[in-house]
Amino acid sequence: MVGTEIVEPSSITVIVVDDHEVVREGTRKMLERDPGIVVIDEVGSVQRALVSARRLRPNLMVIDIELPDGSGVDIVRAIVAENLPIRCLMLSAHDDYVYFSEALAAGAGGYLLKTASAAEFVAAARTVSVGGNAIDGSLSHRLTGRRRPPEEELIQRLTARELDVIAALVRGRSNKEIALELGLGLRTIESYVSAILNKLGVRSRTEATVFAIEHHLASPRQIK
Repeated sequence: MVGTEIVEPSSITVIVVDDHEVVREGTRKMLERDPGIVVIDEVGSVQRALVSARRLRPNLMVIDIELPDGSGVDIVRAIVAENLPIRCLMLSAHDDYVYFSEALAAGAGGYLLKTASAAEFVAAARTVSVGGNAIDGSLSHRLTGRRRPPEEELIQRLTARELDVIAALVRGRSNKEIALELGLGLRTIESYVSAILNKLGVRSRTEATVFAIEHHLASPRQIK
């Protein structure tokens, strides 16, 4: 656990979640190389992470995927379900598509591999903490590397309403939640999602989310 910190008003507050103490310590040291970032707690389980999140309300949680009492994605789902004003950045050793897609679908703002440099990690933490998104380059290239029409052409195919739906996908919303947000029927949203996948030439909601993040189709002010 981290002791009491004096936090400047402009500081980005962070909780680090990893079941290995040495990893938590290293993560904290990397983050606090940036004088504007303060780690206010370090925990090693899903349950302790949620207790700390509810009590401390940090700007950002840096979360490992595999924890002793569950998955780091469970933390993301709980934060989204409880509408806590906390952004989540996954920091994982796993470059598997299943882990990555599950985290983004749950509403994580970023997914970084533990092989990332300290500079990349701090930059990702800053980006995600203010509502942006960050995806490890090797993962995004793997998902979006298939041949397809130029990006500008793909974007121009999207309607204004489809862009609204994409912004909601980036926030990790389900079809039902998007329908409620936009005041539309569930089947209508399902049709929009299907059209988006077809127009972008991608196979899943996760790939559509990656495309949206890389091409700034959901700006930080849209992600609330």
